[in-house]
Amino acid sequence: MKFKISLILGFILCGFLVTIATPIELEKSNDLKSRSASESYLFDPLPKLKGNSPKTRYYHFELKVIKLSPDGFERPVWSVDGQYPGPLIQANKGDRLVINVTNNLGDPATIHWHGIFQRGTNWYDGVRGQTQCPIPNRVSFTYNYTLEQSGTFWYHSHFLAQYVDGLIGVLIVHDREDPYLNSYDEEYVITVSDWYHSPSAPLLIQRTAPHYTGGNPYPDAALISGLGQYNCSAAPVGSHCNPNVPPPTYNVQKGKKYRFRIINTSAYSTLTFSIDNHPLKVIEAEGTPVKNVSVATVKFLPIHIAQRYSVILNANQPVANYYIRASIIDSCLAARTNDTINYNSSINFNATGILHYHGAGNNKPKSIAYPFTFPLCQDLNANAIRPYKDSPAPTKVTNDFVFEIYFARDDDDVAHLGINNSSFMPFFNNPTNLRIMLQENYTDFDTDQNAYGYDIPNGCVQITLLNNKTADHPFHLHGHNFWIVAQGPGAFLSNISKSSYNLKNPVIRDTTMVPRLSHVVIRYIADNPGVWAFHCHIEWHVELGLVAQLIERPTEFSNETLPDDVRALCLEYNSYSKKQKRSTFTLPKDAMVNRVQMYRKEK
Repeated sequence: MKFKISLILGFILCGFLVTIATPIELEKSNDLKSRSASESYLFDPLPKLKGNSPKTRYYHFELKVIKLSPDGFERPVWSVDGQYPGPLIQANKGDRLVINVTNNLGDPATIHWHGIFQRGTNWYDGVRGQTQCPIPNRVSFTYNYTLEQSGTFWYHSHFLAQYVDGLIGVLIVHDREDPYLNSYDEEYVITVSDWYHSPSAPLLIQRTAPHYTGGNPYPDAALISGLGQYNCSAAPVGSHCNPNVPPPTYNVQKGKKYRFRIINTSAYSTLTFSIDNHPLKVIEAEGTPVKNVSVATVKFLPIHIAQRYSVILNANQPVANYYIRASIIDSCLAARTNDTINYNSSINFNATGILHYHGAGNNKPKSIAYPFTFPLCQDLNANAIRPYKDSPAPTKVTNDFVFEIYFARDDDDVAHLGINNSSFMPFFNNPTNLRIMLQENYTDFDTDQNAYGYDIPNGCVQITLLNNKTADHPFHLHGHNFWIVAQGPGAFLSNISKSSYNLKNPVIRDTTMVPRLSHVVIRYIADNPGVWAFHCHIEWHVELGLVAQLIERPTEFSNETLPDDVRALCLEYNSYSKKQKRSTFTLPKDAMVNRVQMYRKEK
């Protein structure tokens, strides 16, 4: 099998040379402070939605590259409608979303609706090479699906590492039957994340270079709701940096209660979230309301990549300003050796915002952070997030898979990650769901498709994930949430005792951390035919191949018909791809890599 290296390199270099190849929209003002400001929805209470009947909500998104300075350091940002984070999507359970996406990035793109099941609309899940072809530059595509669930979700690009460059946003689905609906007065959204000063393309080229022995690119900053505080004295000569980025500020009134929906949109980092002097009562984990118990009130919230929580804050403290804190836990990252990309980053691990009580004035907070009191690099205490409604795990397993995290170097000394000795490589121009609908048998796929199928309607799928490596891996499942029936130290089947499985009241979520040298066992019901990704959500690991494809009920799914617009998108992409083949890209003489053996194949 030969990889189509020239085209791959073309895609990567499009990003690498974006400031040349893609017109970047410059803001009229030269005031860097204005460029750092996010849209107000992140700092205003969410508006109340009107009406009780399900409705169709329309959105139009333009993807474009603009210059922004989220932490003060100016860089090109891959944005939605010129915003980072992108516009808020807000709906009620039962509503239909019709979202037209026009791609003006200069690169292909997709949008994944993280945590949305896409039942009956697998082709709108937004995963390149698995559920759709990428949206070429200057092409529009419409995602059209109905929301059958509620909770805190987000959207992001699923094309190469674009979401690392800013292509993310928030998706909130309300439920009139939410058990905590009357427990708070207002609600806010907060995103926490790491941030890079370089676009992802050159970082990705270096990360996948032959003979590279370092770890994942080291971040430059931590952000709260798209804002951070970088030390501009460390900025390279010739760059633009604003040392006075305003802190993200959330206003509260004494005596009221507030729901904060918190989302980790990082590429690499686990963060802790806290608000000084204000314990946080967890009420939701990734769309699942949790029990009202004392242990659900925490001072610190560990939140791994792609995880989401809702908490209630009681504004019952003296009128003042209090620090909001989001801190990258560096011990959850690989060691920062001098062969690691951006190892000399002047990172500020601690982003701070302000919880401002009405009447407190504008003085800086004098509050003091809580001390750390929990094990790092692990999920939140399971007893704090057990489902509000008792939901025992299924007991009869019909399909049982064991996935072992794999690391190896290929013949060119390029590092790969994968599942069961196989690193995933997608077909960008021939997505897996189309292949299944064309009656291909997933058992005949190339090994590097990492395809695992099961065909028993409403059967119980069990996945045992073994992490015998020295890195932590937050794993996310598309199309489902799952019961976590076992989790703990030991990365071999001999470490797992079935008698210790919690089948009575396990945690339910869609993203779980699998710490180094440990295991997790999950179960879910096969009630959603389609092709679903199961992958580490460290974006650098996705691009290294740490992805499995779950082919759910292929006999039934093969009788589906791909909508005309999805099929047409592949024709558009193939036309775009052929044009790219005719383009010539030349690497600088001192380029770190001569070729890249990742990201896509052709069929």
